[in-house]
Amino acid sequence: MGATMSAEAVEARRSYQREYRRRNRDKINSQRKSWRAENRDKVQQYNREYWERKAGKSKGIRASWEDYGITPERLNELIEIVKSNKHDAVVLSAAHRADEKAAGHIIMSVKENASYEALEAKQAAGKIERIALGRSDFYGTRRLFFHYLDCSLREIQAKKNEEVKNG
Repeated sequence: MGATMSAEAVEARRSYQREYRRRNRDKINSQRKSWRAENRDKVQQYNREYWERKAGKSKGIRASWEDYGITPERLNELIEIVKSNKHDAVVLSAAHRADEKAAGHIIMSVKENASYEALEAKQAAGKIERIALGRSDFYGTRRLFFHYLDCSLREIQAKKNEEVKNG
């Protein structure tokens, strides 16, 4: 039908919903608390997505490790995963998601433990192409790459855990 409600009808509905929430506040809060307890993975995902959007709006690629929720220990794990070539498709996807033009340089930097300056030296020697980003943007994009990699690997692990749980 697609007809819109009159202003009076909209106000009557809002009034009813407010009154319903006021009368059933404890029941609603209990149901929400129960749902959050049963769906911790979804709550974490929603929170992560919310804060990722917040970090993206306020800091852009200048976000810190802390903004992305990556501890030094987790960073070392992610570096080892990149170096091990275990999840090459996921690594490549995360690098391209962070920056299409700098993806190869980011992966090279991590795999070879090479700084921006070392990559510049290789470029000056004609061994690699020019880096598409300046130093600060490169390191910011590198942090973003690790964030995307972390998120992707956590999603893969969550799916595996769900499959094991479901048999």
